[in-house]
Amino acid sequence: MAAAYIRTSGTAIREMPITKRPAPQTGQFTTRVVATDGFNVALAASGNSFFVLPSDSLGRDVQVGERLFLRFNQGRALIENGRTRGR
Repeated sequence: MAAAYIRTSGTAIREMPITKRPAPQTGQFTTRVVATDGFNVALAASGNSFFVLPSDSLGRDVQVGERLFLRFNQGRALIENGRTRGR
């Protein structure tokens, strides 16, 4: 489902395969929800890759296409409010 969404949304580079990669362990990450099945959430990592997190680890329900600002600490994700992020 994640690969299909990435292809149809126009964010993928056509000639390259879409791959699943490990979730970040630390740092901040801006991403978009590309698939969800009630148990897991697939999040875009870049144009042609995504990573998967358990749905309950985000602390709230998310929708496909929703943009998220995440902070990772030791592999755990926390959704942040985008307006509080500094550049």
